Amino acid sequence: MCWPCMLGLETMSENDLDLLYNRLRKVAESEEYDISHVARTIAIFRVAIEYGVTTMGFPVLTYLMAKLLTVALGIMAGDESATYEDILDDFEEEDQLKH
Repeated sequence: MCWPCMLGLETMSENDLDLLYNRLRKVAESEEYDISHVARTIAIFRVAIEYGVTTMGFPVLTYLMAKLLTVALGIMAGDESATYEDILDDFEEEDQLKH
């Protein structure tokens, strides 16, 4: 079974990013799995990387990962302009980076 189907997302539109985020978060926080928080985090990263490589390609995926890390570090440093809000705009289908 596909992972979006397992989460009930097979009919989800692209505008449902919050729904996807909340469902993934619930799965990650579920007490159903007897695995550590580190293992859960690794599983989430693995799914994201595998999915990203197959849908965006490795160069775009690594660029996205770098942007996410930069924002995370900015937030930790207290930079009020650091936000995840604008990252998606850089990676919309019609605006894919050319490598």
